[in-house]
Amino acid sequence: GRDGGITALKIAGILILVMFVTTLGVFAYFRKDLKSITDISGSNLGGSISYYDSSGQTLLWQDYNAVKRVPVTNSKDISPYIKDATVAIEDKDFYNHRGFDVRGIARAAYVDIAHRSSSQGGSTITQQLVKLTQDFNQERSIALKVKELILAVELERTYTKDDILRSYLNAAPYGSVDYGVQAAANDYFHTSAKDLTLAQASFLAAIPKSPSYYSSYSPYFDQKEFLARQHYVLDQMVSIGKITQKQADEAKKVDVLAQVQPQQTKYAGIKAPYFVLAARDELNKKRSGSTSKVGGWKVTTTLDMNLQTHAEETVQKNLSNITRYGADESALVVEDVKTGQMKALVGGTDFTNEDHGELNYAHDVKISPGSSFKPYDYVSFIDGNTNVGAGSVLYDSQGPLPGYLCTNKTLPPPRGQGNCLQDYDFKYPGALTLRYALGGSRNVPAVKAMLSSVPNDTSPEKVNSVNKTIDTADALMAQPNAYKCYKPGTDVNQATTADEDQCHGASAIGDGAYLHLDDHVNGIASLARMGSAIPHTYILKIDNASNKTIYTWKQPKGTQVVRQQSAYILNNMASDSKASYLAGSTKWHNYKGWTNAVKTGTTNDGFDGLMMGWNTQYAVGSWVGYHTRNKALTTFMENLTTPLTRNMMQYALDSLNTTPVNWTEPAGIQHLPAYVVRTHVGVGSVEPSASTDIFPSWYKQKSGSSSNATIDKVTNKLATSCTPESAKQSLSGNAAPNSYSVDNFYPPGAGSANSSSANTGASDDVHKCGDSPPTINLTVDDHGGNSYTVTAFVSAGTHPFNDPAYPQFPGTVTFSLGGNVIHTESVGDPQANISFDYTATSGGTITATVTDSVLYGASDSKDINFTAAVVGPLKIDTASTTSASWSGGQPGTTYTLTRTDNNQVLCTTTATSCGYGPVPNNRPIKLTDSSGDSPDTSHT
Repeated sequence: GRDGGITALKIAGILILVMFVTTLGVFAYFRKDLKSITDISGSNLGGSISYYDSSGQTLLWQDYNAVKRVPVTNSKDISPYIKDATVAIEDKDFYNHRGFDVRGIARAAYVDIAHRSSSQGGSTITQQLVKLTQDFNQERSIALKVKELILAVELERTYTKDDILRSYLNAAPYGSVDYGVQAAANDYFHTSAKDLTLAQASFLAAIPKSPSYYSSYSPYFDQKEFLARQHYVLDQMVSIGKITQKQADEAKKVDVLAQVQPQQTKYAGIKAPYFVLAARDELNKKRSGSTSKVGGWKVTTTLDMNLQTHAEETVQKNLSNITRYGADESALVVEDVKTGQMKALVGGTDFTNEDHGELNYAHDVKISPGSSFKPYDYVSFIDGNTNVGAGSVLYDSQGPLPGYLCTNKTLPPPRGQGNCLQDYDFKYPGALTLRYALGGSRNVPAVKAMLSSVPNDTSPEKVNSVNKTIDTADALMAQPNAYKCYKPGTDVNQATTADEDQCHGASAIGDGAYLHLDDHVNGIASLARMGSAIPHTYILKIDNASNKTIYTWKQPKGTQVVRQQSAYILNNMASDSKASYLAGSTKWHNYKGWTNAVKTGTTNDGFDGLMMGWNTQYAVGSWVGYHTRNKALTTFMENLTTPLTRNMMQYALDSLNTTPVNWTEPAGIQHLPAYVVRTHVGVGSVEPSASTDIFPSWYKQKSGSSSNATIDKVTNKLATSCTPESAKQSLSGNAAPNSYSVDNFYPPGAGSANSSSANTGASDDVHKCGDSPPTINLTVDDHGGNSYTVTAFVSAGTHPFNDPAYPQFPGTVTFSLGGNVIHTESVGDPQANISFDYTATSGGTITATVTDSVLYGASDSKDINFTAAVVGPLKIDTASTTSASWSGGQPGTTYTLTRTDNNQVLCTTTATSCGYGPVPNNRPIKLTDSSGDSPDTSHT
């Protein structure tokens, strides 16, 4: 009845209301824990990061890691074929529903309930986009479906269908590492998403349902099943009216699998690989690991493609040179000094080498800098003391130092068992200025400089000074803990903080301490910046997938690590070609008006060779070695590194095409008297050094700087009572090394960096009081007629006649008569006869003197008689107003012709005739000779 109908309607209304409220409750329950989808661009899904050179035009690499994705930001850049094919196969009602398909959901629910399974699909493209953009777990459940449905509805209310479809195509999986249609189009067909053909579009649209099964890159790919699905895609496109049957039939005839390109490797097509990977490392640090979700980012690097290309060519051209001497790897780094921007980097000789090609020796691998660390030693020493300048003296002498007991003074292993600090030539040239110690790359003065960085350091092993020097180096590199020491046996490239060890004096010469080459180059660049440190960078700009710039590099403000004067003095010393030990042909301190500072580096084990070069514009560093870094190279390292650093620097300077700009001397620099180095220091060094040098404004000149000293010419050290007189030389002022010594270590009490008291200096340690001088025995055989054979038999004493350690004093035998040298001859053998024939012109004593390599000497003498030959009385034969001739007299005599009327000398000669100016007729003349003979004077 009527009442029953009303009741039924009420019940239905209540049920509808209950269902509505229940639905709202369910939605509210699941919605409360869901985050809104605010970005469907695909740029937050992870994927490819594109790296470009500094121009932003040259693509260097697309880094896709495990997900290769290049989001497309404009739908116009996606082929309509792939849009239509995707809709036809994935969601035919896409343009009609509101985010979900009721029939699809019902079908999926029936299968799930009937078969107690949750594997049935039914998701729309919008729902699939939700799944692809959300961090849902992989478990499929009713709850998950509800969440997908909620967010799908919200997406449909927020975005257009075109935006949703483009976003889905940016996120869809296409097999292997390809996510998104742009990456898939590029990999499969080497084309863009915009240019996909119908056949190619149907190929790609077939994949997302089961990429592991339908991707031709998959090991499970079934060609027959795939082609059936691809044809089904085309048929579905016909069914929704997007293409004609004829188009579908034509597309089915295309052998699209033949168009598929081989799967690209991770680094396929990469340019400047070592540089790009260094830039990627910086990006990861800047973005704190967020680079796993930066799909579509464009990173503009600091790379100068011109310099990079030349750097790579330089490394390759030098490859045959380094392999000849046992190396197989090298690295090269270029930094713009003004900005700190890295302009070129080569981290190895072959990036494709399967064994070790991807090791980046310029950025990742820790290397030992060898002597190339010495600029940090000296700049810290100068900056931290009040009595040190370029002309100050440190003694390169053998003796104990912290870390070097020097109880066995023989050669070090493997040549001997010595435990003293040695140098490459096993010599000790004595007193050296800081300028020549750095230029000569001497080890002993460098270690002393590091150990004296802190004035009056009383810490054990001088570790305060060691740490001060290393802290200075780290600060110049703008990298905390850049230079580290490790416990013996540590694999430094796998080391943890537990493996680190306290550095000692050996780290002054790069022994047992390690850094990265690009950090080292930046430290040197900070010296070139006059002590101002800025972090180096590989990145100029970062744009996201929407072309919005999210990072722009700005010139950082420098940190003044050492005073400008200290840096200038160091740069001035390192750019002095006269002080450099490099041979003349390898010097490049001055190039087309540019002043270049240069420092080489060789580790004690011979595993590593480096060369650093810097000026006001660029800092360049190179390294060579064997890839395992446990193989000693068999030549001087500068033979391997000069072709890298010099070539690169000169090319970079030429590329500037600008007027050279060199360092300007800071106000306050003092030009003062300095010690003069006379001992030859290195192969190419030029001695003596200048008598003045540069000192900082805070330099306090030592009292007693005009003190006198007697030195040994052989060692350039203070003479002792055992020094032979022939080797002694009295010096005063800047010739006396003790006037300028800042050496705390040898000999004991030699002075300190802040002491104003004079020091005694190092003493002659070559001549011993028990030494035996050489011997000489002289014989003279008289053959008559004043003709003799003179012979000296010589024997070496304690020291050889020739010693490579003292090439400036070769063994010599000198013969003299009456104080005049009549013959000189060198001697090398331990015993020798030196003989020569001699015709005497006068009598007297012949003395023969022999000196050895350290100026010990001996002499022997013999008298000889002279018999004058008589050839008749002296007489004038002819005479005229302009000439005269004569005969007779003693041979070898000197004749004088004189007018006797006025005592005018007409000529003096050893000949028997002479000419003279006109003389009037009938004037008396007289001829005399040096023996006293004189003819008559009646000639006119």
